[in-house]
Amino acid sequence: MTSASYSVQNEVPLVDSNQTESKTNIVSDNGSCGKHSTILNMKAIPSLPAFYFRAKQTIKGDNLNSLLKCNDCDTLLVQSDFINLPSEMMSHITSFLNWGDYARLAPVNSIFTHVLSDAAEYGGADTKWALAEGYLHGKEGLANEPSLALKHLHDLAGIQVSQKEDSIEPDVSTSYDENSLVVNDEQMRDAQSSVINVPLNLECSPPIHMRYTPAMRQLATCYLKGVGVTQDSSIGLAWLEAAYQHSDTDSAHEIATLYEYGKDGVEVDIVLAAKWFHQAAQRGHVESMAEYAMCLELGCGVESSEEKALEWYTHAAELGHVTSNFSVGEMFEEARAGLPQSDSEAVLWYYKAAQMGDVDSKKALKRLSDIARIVLPGWANTLND
Repeated sequence: MTSASYSVQNEVPLVDSNQTESKTNIVSDNGSCGKHSTILNMKAIPSLPAFYFRAKQTIKGDNLNSLLKCNDCDTLLVQSDFINLPSEMMSHITSFLNWGDYARLAPVNSIFTHVLSDAAEYGGADTKWALAEGYLHGKEGLANEPSLALKHLHDLAGIQVSQKEDSIEPDVSTSYDENSLVVNDEQMRDAQSSVINVPLNLECSPPIHMRYTPAMRQLATCYLKGVGVTQDSSIGLAWLEAAYQHSDTDSAHEIATLYEYGKDGVEVDIVLAAKWFHQAAQRGHVESMAEYAMCLELGCGVESSEEKALEWYTHAAELGHVTSNFSVGEMFEEARAGLPQSDSEAVLWYYKAAQMGDVDSKKALKRLSDIARIVLPGWANTLND
C-alpha cells in the first residue's frame, strides 16, 4: 500500500500560551464525535480587537497583523460611514455573536468581509479550531462546509503530507522506563526522526508543543472517511503518523487498531499493528500496553513471550487497566510466564479488577472463594455479591 510522508509548510507558532485547556471532541471512527485527548476548548467564542472596526478603513483586507502590532491606536481615526457607534462598542457588541452571526455579517458591508478569518486569527489556535469544527459539523450557526473546515485544519496543522512509495514503520528501539512514562528529549527526537522516513530539521521547525495535533488527527479522519476529500487511507495514516511524531501518543494507538482490524481501507497487518501498539506503549499509552501484552502472549505479529507479556500486563495493571489485572491474576493461578502457582496472589489481582467491575474477575473470585475468604475477609460484601 502506498504510504505518505510529511514536510514542514508553515513555521508560525500556532498555539496561544494564554489559552486554557479542556476536554473536547474529534470525529471518531464511526463518524460521530468521540473522546480522544485533552486539547483546547472547542466552544471558543469569536472575538476581535477593540479597535478592529476603527482600523478597517486604514488597514485594508485581512492584514490583521498590522493592527495587532500597532502601538499608537490614536492614529486610527477614520471610521466607516456604515458604523456610527464607537468602534469599542461595536467590538463589545460583536463579542456576543457566534460564528454563524459573523458569517451572516460578511456580505453586509466591506468592513465585515474578512471578519470570520480575522476573528479566527486573532483568537489563536483555540478559536480557529472552533471555526473548523463549526464548518465540519455544521455547528455554531455555520453551514456544513467541509472544504472550508479543511482549509482551517491545514492551517492549524502547519504541515503538509505527500505521497511516498516506501512503507513506513515505527521506531521501536526506545526502551520503556517503568519509573517514568515520559521518554527523555533525546529519545523523543530519535523516535521522531525515524517514524517517518524523512529527517526533521529541528532547528528551523517550530517546537513540537506548538503544533496543533488535534487538527492533524481530524485531517486523518477526513481522509480515512472521505469527508470533504477523496477517501485516501495512505494520507489518513500519514496524518496520524505526523500527529504521533509531534507527541500525540493516541495517534500511534489508532494506527495500530487500523492495522489490527483493517478499517477505512487499511489492509490488515498484524505485524505493523503489534509494532505500533509497542510504540504507543513505550510512550505510556495504557490501552496499548495491554494490547501489546496480548500480542506477546498470543504471538500475534511478534514472537510469543509470556514473560514479556507479563511485564506489560503488570505495567498496565498498575496504571489501572482493568483486564490487565485479570490477566496477571490468571498467570499466577495457572503458573505461567515463569511465575510460581499462587491462588493467593491470583485472588489479589482478581480482586483489583473486580472492584473496577470486571465480570470475569468476579467469577474467578467465586471460583476461588475458599482462598479469597482467607486472603480478603469480607471480599463478597465489598463487591456487593
